[in-house]
Amino acid sequence: MSSTSPNDPAPKAGTDAPAADGILPKGDSKFTPTLWSTPGVVPEQAATPEPEPEVSAVPISKNAAKKAAKKAAWDAKKAARKAQEKEEKQRRGEEVRADHAKKLEAMTDEERKQYDEERAAVREKRKKEAEEAKARKKAALTAPQCVVIDLEFGDLMEEKEKKSMAYQLGICYSANCKAVVPAQIHVTGLGSGMGGVVRKVCSGVEHWAVHMSDETYLESPALAERKTNLVYLTADSEHELEDFKDDEVYIIGGIVDRNRYKNLTLNKANEQGIRHARLPIRDHLKMSGTHVLTVNQTLDIIHAQLELRDWDQAMDRAVPMRKRTREEGEEDGGEKKAKDQ
Repeated sequence: MSSTSPNDPAPKAGTDAPAADGILPKGDSKFTPTLWSTPGVVPEQAATPEPEPEVSAVPISKNAAKKAAKKAAWDAKKAARKAQEKEEKQRRGEEVRADHAKKLEAMTDEERKQYDEERAAVREKRKKEAEEAKARKKAALTAPQCVVIDLEFGDLMEEKEKKSMAYQLGICYSANCKAVVPAQIHVTGLGSGMGGVVRKVCSGVEHWAVHMSDETYLESPALAERKTNLVYLTADSEHELEDFKDDEVYIIGGIVDRNRYKNLTLNKANEQGIRHARLPIRDHLKMSGTHVLTVNQTLDIIHAQLELRDWDQAMDRAVPMRKRTREEGEEDGGEKKAKDQ
């Protein structure tokens, strides 16, 4: 039988050693990590292994070293700021609780009773609002008006643009939850490279009251049989939309491209044999520049029109002022006049 001397150095990790310094591999619940792989030797008997000679680090450029130092300084500054904010939050909380206790002590029995009743009424109001919001979210899943946000353009966007698109998606969901007349939202094409970005940027997306699919709107089981009802909303279309219809499914192109791709969504609709239309912005609103809106701005117009059924009012409510052109002769700040385009 072979024996192991306590003075022998600890063996180097072999192929059976635990991965990543003893971290439990995913999916292997029976794996028991250990720092010792030699049979018959326990930690108390093993000698401390001799330190291995230092290996000189690979030299890096001055520019890379400068960037690394800058990042380290930024991370340290961020950690210090977070710690300071946490302390400040705790201090304010203690002050609020102390002031509240003093306020209660100074109250008469009648004042205390009235105060408790008011607080109970506020809690009841908040509870009712939360229940209504929950009901609206649930109702949105089966709302008659269906809107698709097409995220099949992930491969055409840079990382920064993907994050911007994911941020717009979060705004869309929030707006739909608050809308008087919500739409049934389908987010498709997540398999194009947008899925990971959306999950990273949009916290809790897996709990959204939205139909999410890695597949395209033509492949999605919920929409595959409704091809004849699909209408792609694109500013490049020659057809103007009259109004929204419950039996039609309206598609919004989910892309942030800084105008790099001309007629992208129009060409896609034509290639797939899908009808297309543009929102009647030109007839109801003067724009200061392009008539192309962000995804969340387009959804805001849909929400407003579903509620008001009046394009003028819907545009006035939904389109940001910075995108509008003032009427010729209307003064801006009492001096400047905007050009009518």
